[in-house]
Amino acid sequence: MQIANIRDMAEYTNLQEWVTNEMVRGGYIFTKNDVVSLQLPISDQALQNGLNRLTDHGTIMSPWQNFYVIIPTEYKLRGVVPPSFYIDRLMKFLGRDYYVSLLSAAELNGASHQKAMVFHTTVNGGPIRSGVKNGTRLEFTLRQNLPLEFVKQVKTQMGYMNVAGAELTALDIVAEEQKIGGLSRAAEILVELCEQTEWSEAKLPLLAYFSCATIQRLGYLLELIEEGEQADRLYGLLKQTGKTMRKTPFKQSVAIDGDMPIDARWKIIKNYDIDIDEI
Repeated sequence: MQIANIRDMAEYTNLQEWVTNEMVRGGYIFTKNDVVSLQLPISDQALQNGLNRLTDHGTIMSPWQNFYVIIPTEYKLRGVVPPSFYIDRLMKFLGRDYYVSLLSAAELNGASHQKAMVFHTTVNGGPIRSGVKNGTRLEFTLRQNLPLEFVKQVKTQMGYMNVAGAELTALDIVAEEQKIGGLSRAAEILVELCEQTEWSEAKLPLLAYFSCATIQRLGYLLELIEEGEQADRLYGLLKQTGKTMRKTPFKQSVAIDGDMPIDARWKIIKNYDIDIDEI
């Protein structure tokens, strides 16, 4: 896939010259195929050596194989460009639908105290490996059916990126609580996120993307953090879905027994405690 806007192929004689001109023109992202298309008068090995040299010198970075980002001046000292700068172009390069999710989405939805040490992205398609890319951990969650109608576009330096809306983020952090630090962390996020969530009729289709158990856990959490009105609205929507509520453990990874109390409304088995006073 060609990402950069390739101009006259005869215009450049070396890779450094082309990269410099791309940066001046604001073209900070390119692929190896873009460079190959220039037909520079050098061998394939010399081209790869040139890309490696520019990477070593901190001129460019490669968050993914054959995908390159020219490091803007404001990021030179760190040598790392935030994923928000290139995530949309990277997902297009990989041919994936996506949205920024979990802690990364929570921060972008107003949960300002939830600074993420990783950049969370939910994608469709086959398995994709999470890992540290140029000093930043990219964490991918795989989901085949993305609720893109509940995703918004957020402006970035390079255009826009897809970000989960507040309600989608709330459900995601409960469904994937093990990826964000547990249910106590989910409760902390919800305290801030609830300023942005609105469980109106328009959000009814969103519930179809999640299990009944996830919705039950979210509703129970909303009541724990004293967001009774939002819990009531969510409960009303859940009733409309036709999903059947069953006894569900609050925390999936903790064993349950017959002596544990059960929340009457949400049918949540209380096998895990959250210290609300610390939130």
